[in-house]
Amino acid sequence: MVTHSKERGRYWLAGLCLLAASGSVLADSLDEQRSRYQQIKQAWDNNQMDVVAQLMPTLKDYPLYPYLEYRQLSQHLDQETGLAVNAFIKRYPTLPPVRTLSSRFVNELARREDWRGLLVFSPQEPQPVAARCNWYYAKWATGQQQVAWEGAKTIWLRGSSLPSGCDKLFSVWQAAGEQTPITTLERIRLAMIAGNTSLVNFLAKQLPSNYQTMADAIMALQNDPATVEAFARSVGPTNFTRQATSLALARLAREDGENARAMIPGLARLQQMSEQEIQEMKEAVAWQLMSREVTSEQARWRDNTVMSSGSVPLLERRIRLALSNNDRRGLNTWIARLDPDAKQKDEWQYWQADLLLERGRKEEAEEILRKLMQERGFYPMVAAQRLGEKYPLRVDEAPRPDSTLDNGPEIARVRELMYWGMDNLARSEWNRLVASKTASQQQMLARYALNHGWWDLSVQATITGKLWNNLTERFPLAWQEQFTQNTRGKTIPPSYAMAIARQESAWNPKARSPVGAAGLMQVMPATATHTVKMYSIPGYVNSSQLLDPQTNIQIGTQYLDHVYQQFDQNRIFSSAAYNAGPGRVRTWQRISNGQLDAVAFIETIPFSETRGYVKNVLAYDAYYRYFLGQPDKLLSDAEWQRRY
Repeated sequence: MVTHSKERGRYWLAGLCLLAASGSVLADSLDEQRSRYQQIKQAWDNNQMDVVAQLMPTLKDYPLYPYLEYRQLSQHLDQETGLAVNAFIKRYPTLPPVRTLSSRFVNELARREDWRGLLVFSPQEPQPVAARCNWYYAKWATGQQQVAWEGAKTIWLRGSSLPSGCDKLFSVWQAAGEQTPITTLERIRLAMIAGNTSLVNFLAKQLPSNYQTMADAIMALQNDPATVEAFARSVGPTNFTRQATSLALARLAREDGENARAMIPGLARLQQMSEQEIQEMKEAVAWQLMSREVTSEQARWRDNTVMSSGSVPLLERRIRLALSNNDRRGLNTWIARLDPDAKQKDEWQYWQADLLLERGRKEEAEEILRKLMQERGFYPMVAAQRLGEKYPLRVDEAPRPDSTLDNGPEIARVRELMYWGMDNLARSEWNRLVASKTASQQQMLARYALNHGWWDLSVQATITGKLWNNLTERFPLAWQEQFTQNTRGKTIPPSYAMAIARQESAWNPKARSPVGAAGLMQVMPATATHTVKMYSIPGYVNSSQLLDPQTNIQIGTQYLDHVYQQFDQNRIFSSAAYNAGPGRVRTWQRISNGQLDAVAFIETIPFSETRGYVKNVLAYDAYYRYFLGQPDKLLSDAEWQRRY
C-alpha cells in the first residue's frame, strides 16, 4: 500500500511521539498499527535503528510482528545463541521463514567452527544440502569419522552440482581415500542420466591416471554420442560401461534414429548386454521413430519393439500415433496391449467405447461412456456430449466458516500480508495452515478465502485438500467485472478468458514463470509489448505492470482474442496456440490434414503439457459457463463437427 506524503508525515510524527512509550504495548487500532509497521520498515531500510528499537515494542500485538522479530534475529544471526534461535522456532512454529532458520543457523555455527555446538543445536541431520554437509563435517570434527564418510558419500552421489559449502567435507573425505574411482564412476553415471555434460567432464578429469583410457572415452562419448561404438570397443564390459553405452545411444537416437538402430547389435555384442538391456536400447530408438516419415521397414522394427515392451508411456505414444494416422485397427491393437490399470484411464476408456461404437456394439460402448460420465474433467464431459446427454456436474457445498477461524495467528498474518500485497508470502502461510487441518476445516478455509476475495488462496486450499468437487471454491469468479469489461466487443467469451487465466496462474496475480511470463494470464513481456503496440493500448510502460490484474487482463484478453480469431474462433486451436505458440499449432494442423475429429486431434497433440492444457481449459470453460449461468456442451457444434 502506498501512503500519501501528508499521511506519511502525520504517521511519522505520531511515531516520534511514541518514543516515550518504549517498552509498552499500545492498545490502538489496526490502522494505527499498520502505520507504525510501515514506519518501522522504512526506518529499517534507512538504517535508522534507534527508531526501530523504540517502535518495535509497541507492535507486539500486530499480526506481522513475528516477521519483524525474524528480521531482527536474521540481521544478527552471527551473534545469536542456539537457545535464542530454538526459542524463536518454538514460539512461531508455523511461520514460513522458520522452515529455513534452523539450517541457516547450522551454517552459521559451521562458520564459527563450533562443531560441538552445531551437533547440540541440531541433533538430527538437517535437510538442505549445505547444512547436511556442515553437519557431517561436524561429525568428523568430533571424532565420528565413519558416520561422516557415509554421509559424504550419500550427498556426493547425485547427478547435479553441489554447493561450495560442501567442499570442506569432501576434502577430508577424499583425503581419507574414501572417494574411490568406482564411486566417481557411479556419480558420472548419475550425471549422464541427468544430462549434466559439464559435471561428467569435470568428474572424468578426477579419475586417477590408471583410469586415463576410461576418462578419455567418457569425455569423448559425452561430447559426441556418435562415438558410442568406439567407446563400447575401447572399454571392457561392466555395469557402468553398459549403462553409459545405453545412455549415449539414446542421445544419438534423438539426432539420428536410423544410425542408432543400426548400432544396437554391435553394441550389444561388444558390451555383452542382457536381453533386457538390448530391449531398453531398442525402446530408446523406437521413441524416435513415432512419425509418419519412417520407412515401412523402420515401422515394422519399431512395432516389434513396442510389442515386446512393458513400458506404458511407450505404448501410449504408439496409441497416439495410431490415432494421428486414423489407423483404427492399430488403435485397437495397441490399446489391447495396455496393462489393466493403464486401460482404465479416462482417455483409453473413451477410445475403447469409440471402437465398440464403430463395430456396432452400441450397448457395450454406451455402458462405458455412462460410467465415464460419473467422473470429473475433460473425457467425462466428452462422453456426455458423445451420448447427447447433459453432463451431471457435481458441486459440493463447503460448510460455513467457523468463527474460530479468525482467532488463529496464521489467519491474522495472511490477512495482513494480503493487505500489504505480499501475495506469495501469504500463499506460503496459507499452504502450511491448510495442510495442518482436517478435510472439513480445509473446506471451511477454502470458503473463507473465497468470501474474502482471496481467490488464489481459495483455489490453493482445494488443491492442498484435494477438494475436487468443491467447484465454487476451485473456480471462483475472480475479477469477473474486469473480464466482462475487457471481453466486451471481442470475439472471446468471458468464460473462456477466465478459464485461460485459471489454468495459467490459478488466480495468483503475482505468478511468474521461469521463462518470464507474468500475472493472471501469464503474459510474456515481449507479447505484451507487441500487443500494446498492435492495438494501441494506452498506459503500458514496462513489464512490472503485468502483475497488476487490470493491466494483465486488458493485455491478456486482447492477445487471446487475436489468437482466437487467427484460428477461426476455435478454442482447441487457440488454447494450444496460447500455450505452445501459433506456429506449432499450424504445423500440427498440416500433419493431421483434416483427418481427425476434435477429440482425436487433442489427444494427439505431441506435447503432453499442451495436451493437458487444452483439456483443462475446455473443462474449466464449461465450469465457468455453469457459474455464469450459461451452461452448454463442452465443445460447440462447430468445434465438435469440424475435421482437424
